[in-house]
Amino acid sequence: MVAGIAWQEVGGQWGWMDDGVDTLRGLAEDGWLPGTPENLPSRLGGSPDETSFGPIAIQVRRAAEVLGYDPANLTDGQRDTIEAALQDPGQNIFLASEYLAMLKEESGFADVPAVQMTREQRQELAARHNGGPYWQDDQAQGYGRGFDRNLDDARSALK
Repeated sequence: MVAGIAWQEVGGQWGWMDDGVDTLRGLAEDGWLPGTPENLPSRLGGSPDETSFGPIAIQVRRAAEVLGYDPANLTDGQRDTIEAALQDPGQNIFLASEYLAMLKEESGFADVPAVQMTREQRQELAARHNGGPYWQDDQAQGYGRGFDRNLDDARSALK
């Protein structure tokens, strides 16, 4: 699962763009830009804690949950530490693995060992990773299908 998600995400935006999006969202939140972070144009729009970081794009708020923090009450220091962890490939993979485990626990197949998961269950878990609570929408479902299409390539890359 982790390799397949990583394969999907590595083709995403460059890491410096994560920092740029986060900076613009923070400036809007602090009143330096007109409007709110959520009203910034296109993919710039959203809360700073919804900014994804790292090779396996994980939102700050999701990493905070994995680490046992309340995302709504992060200090600046905690947020900075989480961002740094997400940008470190080793820590990013650990956080992504734990997040996938949390998502699997919330699914209807929590008791199915990973090696026995069906293709549909893997697609659903990938969609949950991408869409969070909106995993059933078209975009997240497309992500799940893309994950499935690329899984053999990800497996081959590990050999």
